[in-house]
Amino acid sequence: MPEYLEVAFGNEGDDNVYIRENVHPEKVVITTKRKWDAFVLGVQAGEFDHFVADLED
Repeated sequence: MPEYLEVAFGNEGDDNVYIRENVHPEKVVITTKRKWDAFVLGVQAGEFDHFVADLED
């Protein structure tokens, strides 16, 4: 089974973002929408590219 992350956003009034791995769905990481948005902007800006620069396909 391929491993991937599942991301869910809280309902109206719930500012949380819930993240879990499909292979361990009982372990959920919770962050805020504001922090999630900052992370996404960092990914888009290439701030984390160095983490995967040496990986092969």
